[in-house]
Amino acid sequence: MSIREFAAHLGVHERLVSKWEAGGSRVHPRPVNQAALDTSLARSDEVVRARFAALIDQPLLDRKPAADTGASPTGPSSSTSDADLLALIGSGAIRGDALASISERDLIMAAAHEASDHVGRAESTNVGATTLEQLDADVVRIANDYVHIPPVPMTVEMLRVRRRVYRLLEGHQRPADTRHLYLLAGTLTGLLANASTDLGYLDAAAEQVRAAWAYAELCDHNGLRAWTRGMHALIECRSQRPRRAVLLAQSGQEYAESATARVRLFNIEARMWATLGNAADTDRCVRAADEASAHGAADDLHDEIGGVFGFPDAKAQYYAGATYIHLGQAEQALAATSRAIELYASGPLEKRSYGAEALTRVDSAAAHLMNGSLDGAAEVLAPVLALDEDRRIAQLPERLAGVRRRIATPRFRDSARARELDERIEEFCEGPSAKGMSAGGHSIGA
Repeated sequence: MSIREFAAHLGVHERLVSKWEAGGSRVHPRPVNQAALDTSLARSDEVVRARFAALIDQPLLDRKPAADTGASPTGPSSSTSDADLLALIGSGAIRGDALASISERDLIMAAAHEASDHVGRAESTNVGATTLEQLDADVVRIANDYVHIPPVPMTVEMLRVRRRVYRLLEGHQRPADTRHLYLLAGTLTGLLANASTDLGYLDAAAEQVRAAWAYAELCDHNGLRAWTRGMHALIECRSQRPRRAVLLAQSGQEYAESATARVRLFNIEARMWATLGNAADTDRCVRAADEASAHGAADDLHDEIGGVFGFPDAKAQYYAGATYIHLGQAEQALAATSRAIELYASGPLEKRSYGAEALTRVDSAAAHLMNGSLDGAAEVLAPVLALDEDRRIAQLPERLAGVRRRIATPRFRDSARARELDERIEEFCEGPSAKGMSAGGHSIGA
């Protein structure tokens, strides 16, 4: 607009607009006039507002009126900065007559400077090699400590480290480091899913495991995908949805690249089929696990980190014992549980999962009772019933209830030894709740 047109547009005298233009940054319009200017800007179209936003950052004294430069009233002046020019291009304001007013050199140089500025930001990072090394070490430590330390203090540690990862992800780093951070977030979230399962919070566990799967997708890590599918299957089984659990375990095989991952998933699937009473599919999965264990590469989650993510022979035998109990196969269950107990007892103390060992002993007692051996059941249960209260994990009362049902059968009805064992189990189960003090990594979620 001309000065006269703009004055009429605002409803002020044209001499006032001339005074504003001549005064530049020294001018301070009265509130009523400032309000009129604000209203005019607000009612302008998007292109005008974008041009205003781009030019407002340029000091007014550095600019000359369009009439002095020969520039188009809607195009850039000769003093327009790179940022102003790029903002105008981004807003769509550079077209028609405005396009003709652009200097070719200014356009090319602005594009080059923008690339330099952007790559400078892209090369910056808030994550150094030492930071990633420390976070990796934290995850390895937590995953391995979890098998012999109560889950509540370990949960606090998992959250502390994961929150640090989250804070780093809010910043800027190279794409490879971003993927690394998502892998760390996924492993820590998987550990929290396992802890939630062990403590009996299955809805929270399911929420965590879904998040862990999303992180596995973000970092494109098949080891984490396979482990997460297995963990989700175990949560579904605990939630009385074994058929859903079977599908999840089978889905995990698509991503299992190591022998350990495949063996774990086959063992989980076998346990689900046994829960459903399907002996044929159980046997198929057991044989597939044996074949998978004979060959296959290691991976950086199941084998290198290990701990909760590992699947050693002791855990495989523990799973096998529970599977055979579901099928009512006492001899196979006794063989598997005896081997598991032996392996746990002879292993390093820091690797000894006392919760899993206790659950294995309960399964072994059930197998002894299936064979009619009350003495055998009492002997194998003795260490379990003598556990300190802070080691009585939450899953033990659930499993011991099955032992009590076997003791109550007509076979042992008149046995004083049976009544004594039943009373000891009842006293154990009525003791202080172990929730919040149970040993991590020892439930079906292990």
